[in-house]
Amino acid sequence: MRDDLDIYHAYEILELEPGASPAQLKRAYRKLVKVWHPDRFFNQSQKQEAEEKIKKINAAYNKLKSEYSSKPPTTVNPSPSSPKNPTKVSVKRWDAEAFYTLGLENATQGRYEDAIADFTHAIRLNPHYIDAYKYRGLICSQLGYEYRATSDLNKARELEQEIRNPGFARSSSSPRRVSKPKLLTRFCQGIKSLLRLNRRWI
Repeated sequence: MRDDLDIYHAYEILELEPGASPAQLKRAYRKLVKVWHPDRFFNQSQKQEAEEKIKKINAAYNKLKSEYSSKPPTTVNPSPSSPKNPTKVSVKRWDAEAFYTLGLENATQGRYEDAIADFTHAIRLNPHYIDAYKYRGLICSQLGYEYRATSDLNKARELEQEIRNPGFARSSSSPRRVSKPKLLTRFCQGIKSLLRLNRRWI
């Protein structure tokens, strides 16, 4: 993608108003990546269009992200008694959200192993990150790691159930827990076979 991408064009690509906050930028980027991810399309021409669109989205996101990071950092202790060279604070943080976003970028660019590693970092930093479990499970399923995919999707389902039912407590000695991954594995395999059928008809 072009390095001379105009900042206003970058805002336009991400469907944002100029001056949007970093949080709005991240939300818009994640929303567009979900919509235009090439793996969502089976028709070759649509897939190519999505790949071109995702390249533009990534370039615009990187342009705006670099603009935010190039702004001067805030100073600490701006009191009159502070030293002439105040301490600078870096605004770049590596939290679960940052690793999740990096994982999305890597998945979009086809670097699935790196994406899995990034989602794993996000989950280590925030063990209740439902979207990270779901996305890692999806990638693992596409790569053929069915057991790992099933485990991640089960964990995401459990976390969602805990959110919906705060009194819900997982029983550690439940014998039914063993049969659930098999059921989910069969479900994932059924979905994959349907997707293969759809590809043959296109």
